[in-house]
Amino acid sequence: MAPEADTQERPSFRNAFGFGALSFVVSGVLALASSILTARIYGITVIGEFALAYAPTGAVWFLSSVREQPALIRLLTPLPLRSPRVTGLWVPVFIFSTGLTLVACAIATVGTYFLFQGPIDQPQLFLPAVVSLAGYLLFTNPAWNIDGVLSAFRAGRELFWIRSHQLASYLVLAAILSLFMPTVWGLILATMGSWVTSLVHRLVVAPKWIRWSVPRSEIRSGFRALPEILRFGLKVTPGSLATGMSDQVGTWVLGAFGSLAAVGAWNRAWALSQRFIELNYRIGEMVFPTLVERHVGDDRAGFDRALVDSLRYIACGMLLPAAAGGGAAAGIMELFGPGFSRASTALAIVLLLPAIAAMANIQVDALLAVGRPLATTALAGARLVATLPLTVILTLSMGVTGTALGVTLGFVVQLAVQLGVLRAHLSQPMLHLWPVRPLAGLVSAYAGGFAVAHVLDSATGGLIGLLASLIAGALAYGLCLVLVGGMLPRDRNRASAVVSAVAPSSRWATRLATRPQPSV
Repeated sequence: MAPEADTQERPSFRNAFGFGALSFVVSGVLALASSILTARIYGITVIGEFALAYAPTGAVWFLSSVREQPALIRLLTPLPLRSPRVTGLWVPVFIFSTGLTLVACAIATVGTYFLFQGPIDQPQLFLPAVVSLAGYLLFTNPAWNIDGVLSAFRAGRELFWIRSHQLASYLVLAAILSLFMPTVWGLILATMGSWVTSLVHRLVVAPKWIRWSVPRSEIRSGFRALPEILRFGLKVTPGSLATGMSDQVGTWVLGAFGSLAAVGAWNRAWALSQRFIELNYRIGEMVFPTLVERHVGDDRAGFDRALVDSLRYIACGMLLPAAAGGGAAAGIMELFGPGFSRASTALAIVLLLPAIAAMANIQVDALLAVGRPLATTALAGARLVATLPLTVILTLSMGVTGTALGVTLGFVVQLAVQLGVLRAHLSQPMLHLWPVRPLAGLVSAYAGGFAVAHVLDSATGGLIGLLASLIAGALAYGLCLVLVGGMLPRDRNRASAVVSAVAPSSRWATRLATRPQPSV
C-alpha cells in the first residue's frame, strides 16, 4: 500500500529544480547515445522514414490537447498531497483527454493516408505511422496525464527516474530490435516499448501523490469543475496547435521538397535539438506550479525571482551544448554515419533553439500562472505566421540549412514579442533581476565556447578530436561565463547551500556565501 503522504510537505522548489537540472544532464547523455546508435545501426534512409512515420504522432501530441493539463495543475497545486479532491479533478480530465486523443488519432490517420499517398509519396510508411498513433493513444497519453499530477506536486525525483528509465529502455530496445527488423519498424516498436515500461513505472510511483480510490461524490464534483478547466485550456489551445505545427514545419517542408536522405539528416540534427528542448519541460514542469503558488499567495517579489532566475539558469545551461556542440557540429554529424554531414550547419543553428525555447516556454508558464492564456495563443500564432513562409523560402534556396534558419527565426520572433508582454507582469525591472554583466557574460561564453570548439574540430579528426573539441569548448564557455558574467549574491547563497549539503565541513560553502559581489 502506498504511504500516507497527505500530511507530508511537497518537495521544495530548490529540490525539484535540482532534479530537473539533473534530468537535463542525464537525459541529454542518453538522448545523444540513442541518436548516434540508432543512426549507425539503421542508416540515414531508415531514419528519414522514421521521421516521416512519427511526424503524425508528433502532430497529435498537440492536436489531442486543449491544454487541460496546465489548467488542471493550477487547481491541483494548492491542494494537499493525496487529497481525494486531486483524484476527483484528475479522473474527468483523463477521460476527456483520452476521448480527444482518440478523435485526433482518427483524424490524423485519415490525413496521413492522403499525405503519404499524395505529396509525400511514401505509401509504405502509412502502417508504421498508424501503429505509432495507436501507441500514443494507449500508452503515451495515460503516461502524460499521470505526469501532470507529479508535476503539480513538484515530484522532481520521481520524474527524473521515470524519464531516465524511458530513455534507457528505448536505447536497449532499439539495439535489440535492430537484430530482427533493421527497418523503420524497429524504431517504431522501440519507441512504443519505452512508453509501455515507463507507464508501468508511473503507475507504481503515482499512489504516493494521488489516491486511485475515492468516493464517487468527488468524481462527480470533478466533472462539475471540468467546464472551468476546459474554458481556461481552450483559450490556450490555438496557441498549442500553432506550436505543434511550427515544430513540424521543417520535416513536412523537407518531405515535400527534398529527398529521404535530406529528411534523415535533418531528423538527426532536429532530434538532438528537440531532446534538449524536451529537457526544458523537465525543469519547466517544476517552475510552473511554483509560479502559480507565488501568484496565488500574492508574493510578487518571489514570483519575479522564481521566473527570472529560472530563465537565467536554464539559458546558461542550454547555451553550453549550443556553444560546444555548435562549434563541433561537423564532427558530431559525422558520428551518425555517411550522408548526415550535410546537416552540420543546420545542427549548429538548431542547437540554439533549446535556449530560445527555454526562455519562451518559461515565459508562457508565467503568463498562464497570472491568468493570461489568450496572450500565449497570440504569441504562438505569431511564431507560426513567421515560421512557415521563412522555412519554405529558405529551404528552397539553402536546403537543410535554410530549414534550420526558418524554424529558428520563427522562434526568435515569438521570444522578442513575448519579452515585451511579460514585462508588464513584473513588479521590478527585468535588468534589476538580470543585470547587464551576467547578460554580457552569457553572450561572451557562447562566442568563446563556439570558437574554441570549432577551431579544434576543424584541426583534428576522429572521435578523440571531437571529444577534445567538446570538452575544450565547454571549458571555454564556463571560464568566460564566470570571468565576464560573475555571480549574483543569491547565486552564491544557493551554491553555498549545495556545497554545504554535499560537504558540510567544507570551507568553500562559507567562501561562496561571504565573497564580495563584484560591481555590475
